[in-house]
Amino acid sequence: QADEAADVIIRGGTIHDGSGGEPFVGDVAIRGDRIVYVGPSRRSSAGRVIDASGMIVAPGFIDPHTHADSFIRSPDKAVRVNAAWLDQGVSTVMIGVDGSGTPDVAADAGRLAASGIGTNIVSFVGFGPVRERVLGQDGRAPSAAELDRMKALVTKGMCEWAVGLSTGLFYAPQS
Repeated sequence: QADEAADVIIRGGTIHDGSGGEPFVGDVAIRGDRIVYVGPSRRSSAGRVIDASGMIVAPGFIDPHTHADSFIRSPDKAVRVNAAWLDQGVSTVMIGVDGSGTPDVAADAGRLAASGIGTNIVSFVGFGPVRERVLGQDGRAPSAAELDRMKALVTKGMCEWAVGLSTGLFYAPQS
């Protein structure tokens, strides 16, 4: 809402709102950790006003092939913030790339959220952990029953909101 109180207003920037529509000059108002207004410039006050005239204001970017796992899984909260990505405007990182993603997507996402990571995550189920869970490091084709178990692990991860199966066919045991 245009009249909603805000802590921060990003004023006068060229807004690309992610809808595919034409960019426009306007304001983005933020209260707490929520965007409460995006639209034509308004004359409201806030605790902080950022002049974005001549700049582009856009929603967070998605890094589709990142290796942020060592950052978001760090024991150090300052590292888990994922500042290297956030400082570049990346608000969402893909995890489990190159076949490394766990089939336990919901549990992993819950642990990460509880630890206070700074970016959103989108998970892949990784072929490596699936294969290793069923076959260990055996360099052989799975039996029909083992293949069914691997399919079930992938299905489980997909039902827990993974966006796909990733592979890293260069890496053992995937190779």
